[in-house]
Amino acid sequence: MEKRLLINADYLYLPIKGGKEEKLMEVFLMEEDRKTKVMEWMIPVNDEEGRDYTYDYKAQIPVKTWKGKCLVLEGDMPENFWKEVDHTSFLHKQSKSNTHRPNIHFTADTGWINDPNGLVFSEGKYHLYFQYNPCNISWQNMSWGHAVSSDLLHWKQEEIALVPDEHGTMFSGCGLKNEKGLLGLPSEALVFFYTAAGAKTPWGKEERHFTQRVAYSLDGGKTLVKMEKPYLEMIESENRDPKIFWHEETSAYIMTLWLEGNDFAIFRSKDLECWEMSDRFTLSEAWECPDLMKLYSEDGEAHWLFWSADGFYYWGDFDGYHFKTDGVQHKAYINKLAYAAQTYSGVEGRTITVPWLRTSNKGRLYTGAMGLPRELSVKVIEGEKYLVQRAVRELAEQRKLIWQKKEENTEVADQEKVYVYQAKEGQERKAIQMEMTLEEDYKGLVRWQINGTAIRYDTQTGELTVDETVYPIGKNQHSFTLLVDGDVFEVTADHDIMTGMFELREDSINILLELENLKELDVYEIL
Repeated sequence: MEKRLLINADYLYLPIKGGKEEKLMEVFLMEEDRKTKVMEWMIPVNDEEGRDYTYDYKAQIPVKTWKGKCLVLEGDMPENFWKEVDHTSFLHKQSKSNTHRPNIHFTADTGWINDPNGLVFSEGKYHLYFQYNPCNISWQNMSWGHAVSSDLLHWKQEEIALVPDEHGTMFSGCGLKNEKGLLGLPSEALVFFYTAAGAKTPWGKEERHFTQRVAYSLDGGKTLVKMEKPYLEMIESENRDPKIFWHEETSAYIMTLWLEGNDFAIFRSKDLECWEMSDRFTLSEAWECPDLMKLYSEDGEAHWLFWSADGFYYWGDFDGYHFKTDGVQHKAYINKLAYAAQTYSGVEGRTITVPWLRTSNKGRLYTGAMGLPRELSVKVIEGEKYLVQRAVRELAEQRKLIWQKKEENTEVADQEKVYVYQAKEGQERKAIQMEMTLEEDYKGLVRWQINGTAIRYDTQTGELTVDETVYPIGKNQHSFTLLVDGDVFEVTADHDIMTGMFELREDSINILLELENLKELDVYEIL
C-alpha cells in the first residue's frame, strides 16, 4: 500500500508499536513522472485488524527538506496504519514515556539510543549526537539523534540530524570545529565525520562498503548536510568509528579508526580530505570506537592513552605518526554497563568523556541512557599511572547540600544509625549525590540499599557486591561518591580511579545508608 503527502510541515509522524514484526517503509520523492527514493525505515507493525490502529508512540521524522513537494510512502502495512501516519502543520506534542526517567543522564524522548557521536562544544553549547532508532525501542534504523546542553547535565533533544541513505545506515563518528576553514566551508562551520555502513539496510545492500564520510553544519549544529566527497574508502569490510583531532606538533589532523578484529589504524591529513595511514596495530581484546588522547597528571606531565569501546585503555607514546604501547590492558570501569565513550572536541583545558549506558529500561518507551560526563586526568602513585574519571565540575555548581554528618559537628544532623532519603509521591524527583568517608580504622562491611538494589562493600576482601554480583575493587577503600538518578547508579572510589555504573531495580528515589561506621557523609540534591 502507499500514502501520498504534499509536504507543508517540518515533520512526519509514524505510529510505532514496539515488539512487533518490523516491515520496510520506503519514502519516495515525486517530481513530475520521476520517483526518487529519499528514505527508508524498518517499522514494527501491529497487524491486528480493526478500525483503530493501536500504537505506543509516534516517531518524529524530519521532512522539511521536501516542503512544497510530494512524498510517496510505500510498505506492506495495514490500512489502519496509514490512517495514523500524521502530517500536520500545527505543533505536534511529542509524548514521553509516562514513567519516571533520569534527570541528568540523557535519555531520548522515545526510541532506542546507543553510542555517543559527534561530541563538540561550540558557541556555549555542548552538542551530543548519538546512535538513534526513532522507530522502535530496539536497535535498527541507525541514525544520528541530537541533544544540546549548556551545563552537561540538563539536555534538550533536537530533531534527527542524519538518517540512513543509499550508502548505508549512519554509524558512529565525531565532530569538530572547522577552525582552519577547510573543505570549502567557512571557519565557523561544524564538521562531522561518520561511518556509512553499507549493506546494513535493504537500500544499501548492493553497496557493501563501510566508508568514512563527511557532513557539515552552518547553523550551529542544528542541521547537518551530507557531502558527496571527500570520503575515505573501505580499508577492511566493516571499518568504522572515525575520531579526529588536530596534532599541533606535526601540524596534521589525526584520525583513529577501528579496522577489524582487534586492529586499529591511525591516519593523517593536512586538509581533512586526503588521508594517509601512518600506523596499524593490534590491541588484545580491544575493538570499536577508538579514541586517542593526551591527558595530564597533577604535575602537568602529559600522558598519551588509547581507548576502545569496552573502556579498555592502553598507555603509550604518540609522535604524530605512531602509537607505541606496552600492550598492557587497563579497564576504565568495574562492570560492563558503560560502552563506546567518546571525548568532546572544542573544549579548552579539560578532557570530557561521555559513555553510553546499556540500560534495558523495561516497560518504557525508550531504551538506553548516557553516562554522567566526566573529566579525565592522570594520577601517578608510586610511579604507576592511573586514570581518574571525575564528575564534571558543573555537577558541584548545580548541587544543594540537604544533609550532613561530620565527626566534629553534630548540629547539622542527628547521629542516627541509618540515613533514609525517600522521594514523596508527587514530589519532583532530583538526582542525589552522596560523598562518604568511612572511619579510618574500620574493618568490615558497609551496606547501602538504593532503589531496591542491595549494595555492600567489604573493606577486608575488597569486594563490592551489587545484588548478587561481586566486583573486586581493592581493599581498604574508605572514600566513596554515590550518584543516584532514577534507575541509574554511579559509584566512584579511590580518588575517582574506581568507577562503576549500574541500572537499579526501581526508578524511585529510596535510599538507606548505614551510618554507624561513617566518619563523614554529605548528601546533595542536584538542581
